[in-house]
Amino acid sequence: MLELPKLIQIVKAWLEYIRLEEMTSAEVEKGRGNYQKVFDSGVRLANNKLLLDSSLFEPLQQQYLSLKQRGQEREFQIAVAGPQIYWVQGKGKEQKLKYLPLFTIDISDIFQGNYRQLGWDLTEFEFQPVMMNLMRLYKLEEEQAESLIITEGIFRFLEDTFKKKFSTLQAFINQIDLPDNYKTTRSVYLVRYNFVPYNAQLKQDLREILQQLQQNPCQSNWLRKERPAFQYLYDFPPPPRHDVMFWGAFPTHPPDEAQAKVLKHVQENCLTALWGAPGTGKTETGEHLVALPVVQRARQILRTGKDENHLIVFASTNNSAIHKFQTRLDVEGLPTQLYLSGGNQNIIRLQTLPQLLKKIGELRTTKFDPHAYEQAKLAFIETERELQHLIDTEPSNQHQRAIETQNLEQLEAEIQTLNDEIAATTQKLQTLQQQLSNQPDYSHFPLDDYQQIQVLLEETWQSLPRDDDSRFQRFLDWLGGVTDEGIFEALGQSINIFVLRTLATPFPFQPPSNRAQLLEARKQVSQQIQLVQEWNDLNQFLKQTEYRLNQLERSVAALTTDREQIQAKLDSYPTEDFYSRFYRDDRGSQVQLFQRAFTFLQLEALRRSDEVIRALETYGSALSSDGDALLKLENDGQTIYRDLSLVFPVITTSLHSLRNMFPHLQPNLIKLALVDEAGTTLVHQLFPLLVRSQQAVVAGDPQQIEPIINLCDDAIRQYRLSAFLDQGLSDKDYYRYAPTAKYTATAYHRAAGATGQEGDLGTGIVLRNHYRSPAAIISFCSPNYPDGLIIHTPDKPSKLGTNLIAYHVEGSHIEQANPAEIDGIVAAIEFLLQHGYSIPHLGVMSPYLSQANALKARLRGIWRDFNHDDIGTVHKYVGGQKKAILFSPYQCLADHSFWFINRKPNLLNTAVSRAEELFVVVGNLQELEKAGGETARLIQHIRTWGKIYLTPSEFSVNGFRASAPTSNRKPKNVKQLPGNCGVQNNVYRQERINSSHI
Repeated sequence: MLELPKLIQIVKAWLEYIRLEEMTSAEVEKGRGNYQKVFDSGVRLANNKLLLDSSLFEPLQQQYLSLKQRGQEREFQIAVAGPQIYWVQGKGKEQKLKYLPLFTIDISDIFQGNYRQLGWDLTEFEFQPVMMNLMRLYKLEEEQAESLIITEGIFRFLEDTFKKKFSTLQAFINQIDLPDNYKTTRSVYLVRYNFVPYNAQLKQDLREILQQLQQNPCQSNWLRKERPAFQYLYDFPPPPRHDVMFWGAFPTHPPDEAQAKVLKHVQENCLTALWGAPGTGKTETGEHLVALPVVQRARQILRTGKDENHLIVFASTNNSAIHKFQTRLDVEGLPTQLYLSGGNQNIIRLQTLPQLLKKIGELRTTKFDPHAYEQAKLAFIETERELQHLIDTEPSNQHQRAIETQNLEQLEAEIQTLNDEIAATTQKLQTLQQQLSNQPDYSHFPLDDYQQIQVLLEETWQSLPRDDDSRFQRFLDWLGGVTDEGIFEALGQSINIFVLRTLATPFPFQPPSNRAQLLEARKQVSQQIQLVQEWNDLNQFLKQTEYRLNQLERSVAALTTDREQIQAKLDSYPTEDFYSRFYRDDRGSQVQLFQRAFTFLQLEALRRSDEVIRALETYGSALSSDGDALLKLENDGQTIYRDLSLVFPVITTSLHSLRNMFPHLQPNLIKLALVDEAGTTLVHQLFPLLVRSQQAVVAGDPQQIEPIINLCDDAIRQYRLSAFLDQGLSDKDYYRYAPTAKYTATAYHRAAGATGQEGDLGTGIVLRNHYRSPAAIISFCSPNYPDGLIIHTPDKPSKLGTNLIAYHVEGSHIEQANPAEIDGIVAAIEFLLQHGYSIPHLGVMSPYLSQANALKARLRGIWRDFNHDDIGTVHKYVGGQKKAILFSPYQCLADHSFWFINRKPNLLNTAVSRAEELFVVVGNLQELEKAGGETARLIQHIRTWGKIYLTPSEFSVNGFRASAPTSNRKPKNVKQLPGNCGVQNNVYRQERINSSHI
């Protein structure tokens, strides 16, 4: 946790950054009266000395002394700039002069002392280059501007910038080439650079925060652990819990599982970081976040009878993000508009105040209907009960499911046991059948006859005389005439009937006629009877086994039927647990709950119309700077914002205009702050919003383009030293809290709890489900995100078939532009128009400002309906998208540096992900690939997924061609593709053409 002195110093460092940022403002309006910012009379140079007329010095010094008496001397910031370069906007009373300084020299300190008739040596004062104007007017490339040296004095800076030595500042003013198409004068002027409207509100908020920390830190309620401002500074968001319920959904799209994690996280945490990769529904998540407080408020009023402020604020530094969110909130099915448009004074005048007046008129003219109010109340309660019933019945459903699951498991075990027994019985049966198959078939064997025969044979055997008979026995045999012949004859007579019956079977018996035959017959009959008995036993066992097998199979069939019935019951239950599906399964009721909640709140506003009208009137007067209204808003802000949010649940504003909409820096004015494009937002720009808020969801993509810092690297190093290290702060503090630490300390990094180490992006909830671009395009961006993107977009061919095209032009640099690439872009646009695209479908971008400006001039000269904002740098496209994006890399030769494009994945990640169905690169493909890094990866990706055109002939035959378009908008001055557009390196062409997808 930061100690209070450190926190104070960090806020001071933020204010110091704003001062440096204001010193480098690209345009300064001259202004009039008390708001005059440019003073071009009574100012002159003598060598390096600044000479001021006393008639100019004394009024300015008086302003400084007056501010100093009020402790506001930091509000007086004045600098010298020159030469005078400006342009005129408007006519008559609306005319404005916009000055474009090349650098500014801070001379604020001279007004603390006496007037000097001999002037002040400007080489002794701090100065800052105005990088944007050096690039705009003198065609410096971004890398050149970033590498400017300022710590070695102003003459080193001038020499590096203009490639020429100047003996004095006066010599510089007299000798510098002045740009065409601007008003110019070879003289210096003074600039009140702290009068920049862009930062005025933000600066005032930060100064109030600093004052609170210095004077009454114990009363800074926003410094509590349960407040988002505290977590932003000191903590990191915990992971979302799974078993959390939220109420309400916006009517557009159901949340997916990642978006639902965000909605759950908000139920229990004051700060949520949302990492929204391109096309993953970041804006849609914001829509659902609007629905939650609306439902929560209706439930609270109906349950407790009490009402509280549930105001939601959507804010961003990106105006297109604000407009996009407003558009998404304008849906059918709601009784009135959800949001109040806010922002700068122009928006307040043209949109905010008219909206307030319209709503006041509606409240005054619409009669409150108690019956409709009761109906709305009952309708909301009914839907709430339906959802509550689903929640309440979920435990019993889960219990019943558990019982059914247990029953199914028991049945499965029983069936398995029976199946095991069936398997064993079947095996036994097969063995028995095999044994029977190896024996004769005794099914027709005359067993009874053979048994009788066996008895008779035994009796005959016993009756035959033997050698060992006694003499008496032999005597008796003699007397009885017993002989073998007689015995066998008697046997034949007694056995004949049984023998005859055997003759009709496969087992006939031949009666014996002598002792030898009798002996053999006895043996054979005995063996035969034994075999038959064994066969009968085996056969009986076989039948018993078959019967048992049949029993087992019937049991399994019965249990299987039971199992199928239980399985059918289980299949009727959802496969996911309640907390994984309620926001999808019950979506209709969730949306209806939100719609009915909002309807009820509008009727509640009518029921309390007197107090709501007073709140709207007070708020509108406060926005118009009425003193009494501002005092009421300060003293009773909670009540006023409570009643305001009843009719306007959402206020939209830019972060820089936040104070316009919330003139007082007080905690808890905002129930929920929604912030978009936080990855391009500087760390300090978000802080005043968090101070005013109870909860915040900070959405951004740290892998998209980083924030714009209009300071050269040398100035950034100097800022790190003077604002952090020299003030007792550490490098760790710098990389966590410095606005200039754009890769480690954006507003998103801080909200996600990043440590400040390079590559640490914190613990935000990542949206990975991509819904915008086809796989061919977005798969280039996918590796930039944890575990990659899950692409749900169906194949979506462009009107040219392919989604990716790279067209090779060698190119060259002429006056900080690449004309060959511009020609290629013109040809590409012409071809796209011929194949069904229109100008509003197209976006054109370059990483470099000079190339972007050259493209803008050329293209808007041909196609007048090209929107000014549709052609620009990659930075201009943050938060935007187009059906087709055309990209001009500008750098094209072997000795060119591709570091500006390749130093981070962010730039090309942003460029490619803006394309909804077609991305076109026009540039030197050979050098882009040789440069390595992201440019090489892009060309290789296009080779795999798209088409590469290496020569003008391929370009004409297979794709683009620079001929007159067939559309009604016939471009002017379209040139044929220049001859040097083709590849001169035949080896490269031969290597690549074979692998290209033409």
